[in-house]
Amino acid sequence: MTASVTNPADRFNLPIPFGWFAVGRGEDVKVGDVVPFQLCNEEFVLWRGEDGAVRGLDAICPHLGAHLGHNSTVIGNEIRCPFHHWQFKGDGAVASIPYQDVLPPKLTKPCRERSLPIHEDLGVIFAWWHPQRAAPLFALNPVPEITEEGWVPVFFKEWVFDVHIQEITENSADVAHFPALHGIKAPPVPEMKIDGYFRYTSATSKLPTARGEIDGKIDVRAIGPGLSFTRFWGITDLLLLQMQTPLDGARTHMRHVYFHPAEVAEDKVNVTQKLMSNTWKQLEQDALVWPFKRHLEKPLLVKNDGPILAYREFYSRFYA
Repeated sequence: MTASVTNPADRFNLPIPFGWFAVGRGEDVKVGDVVPFQLCNEEFVLWRGEDGAVRGLDAICPHLGAHLGHNSTVIGNEIRCPFHHWQFKGDGAVASIPYQDVLPPKLTKPCRERSLPIHEDLGVIFAWWHPQRAAPLFALNPVPEITEEGWVPVFFKEWVFDVHIQEITENSADVAHFPALHGIKAPPVPEMKIDGYFRYTSATSKLPTARGEIDGKIDVRAIGPGLSFTRFWGITDLLLLQMQTPLDGARTHMRHVYFHPAEVAEDKVNVTQKLMSNTWKQLEQDALVWPFKRHLEKPLLVKNDGPILAYREFYSRFYA
């Protein structure tokens, strides 16, 4: 294969998947705040109304193209454009125009093409994105460790990586890279169960700690392409919420939130911290490869590479 210079997105030549994606932390959007952001190569805006709910819209005002993410004002639960003071509801309908007493009926109807479904939970603001603006095709389920057992968030970390979103999660199926890149024993091929848009995997593995490797179990619950929960058993009680958000076809915003029980045994404090730091250490090692990597539609694979093609088959259901 001869490598040629290409645009970053062309290195992967993959569409952007639909799904729920993290677009911010709840604590960073106060009542009255307006926040512009990029998602899936498009511009959007978030705001929190006086009722406490977060809403999202296409950032470009359909009137004459002003950007709603800059110098706009929250009025009640609506957002007001800075250019002509048109006000919009969260469903994309026009609420008022200061110089127009009677609004055309077509303007007052909800506009799915402009509105962005929002779900706020776990201290995170999630947005649903679909290229055809289809309504959400699956929901974000409650997390039993948090809703039933009272686990608490203890650490947050984020990055922006120069890589297509699929390449990040495909790493879990690429078992051969664990000893080569991370210097740890490759995990066994995990048992994988697919349920619609949800993926469940489970595997026992040797987990590195300050006291050496310890037998442990890792369960992963993936909800669409945008988020997953990794539960670590045996070594300590830890839950990693990993969220990958496609900014475009070649950049991904990654966020980690770590949860553990409200009370942690004294003898497990250090190993819990070590396990957390090890997860992002591996991620940052992968990130040394990603900026120069290309997605090969027909990779040259051998038997022990792992279930990469099976993973790709599952992932393809998120491409509209």
